[in-house]
Amino acid sequence: MTKAQSLDFVDEAANTDNDLPPPPKRAAAAGGRKVKANAPEKIARTPPKSGKALATYDLLIAAAGELLGEVGFEKLTTNAICARANLTPPALYRYFTDKYEILEELARRLLKRQYEAYAVWLFGGGTWSGADRQALKLEEWFRIAADIVAKEPGGVWTMRALRALPNLAHVRLESQRMFTDQMFAFYKRLAPNVPDDLLWYRLRIRAEFGFVVDELAIEEDRIPHEWLFREAAKMIGKVLDDVVD
Repeated sequence: MTKAQSLDFVDEAANTDNDLPPPPKRAAAAGGRKVKANAPEKIARTPPKSGKALATYDLLIAAAGELLGEVGFEKLTTNAICARANLTPPALYRYFTDKYEILEELARRLLKRQYEAYAVWLFGGGTWSGADRQALKLEEWFRIAADIVAKEPGGVWTMRALRALPNLAHVRLESQRMFTDQMFAFYKRLAPNVPDDLLWYRLRIRAEFGFVVDELAIEEDRIPHEWLFREAAKMIGKVLDDVVD
């Protein structure tokens, strides 16, 4: 299956009306409060679509990614980004309010690449392989995900920012829910009799554990990657053992 075919399959699985229910409604938190992925309230700015404006926008993002990889998010400044991109501050503020909006765009781009790669892996046989190969395939995915982070400009620091900055908490939550909905669309076809809520909850936990593996691959130098990916795959792969045959 090609990447384009896999991504088309993702869209079909997510939107099909062929007796496939949508992901279950989110449960309320303690006290009846609903958990939402609320972004900080700011004036919405639409990214440019083409032309010189888009080139300027992408130049700023590229410069920010390079600098982020060099200095980290605490020392990243809008002035430094402008200097690296050889642009004036007004050019930056036409599209971004502050560095956190730039970090958010970097995060969304990185997570989108992982999401698309996961679609290729998932619908290309990442999960429907035999039970004896499940752990091996999941280990393969962890390597793919880590490779995407390593190759993305500023990818390591973008992942750190997703974990550490409250400004980006909504981006991480939205992304994990998207991964979960993607898995739900796939697994519901394999296990139509499993209650929707139970399946979605298990998959949401699995998605979060996968994010933790990404973080460990970056921060924990006492576990070799081959061990981390192999052992994590064995553990996380068992999340659905008692509900999916």
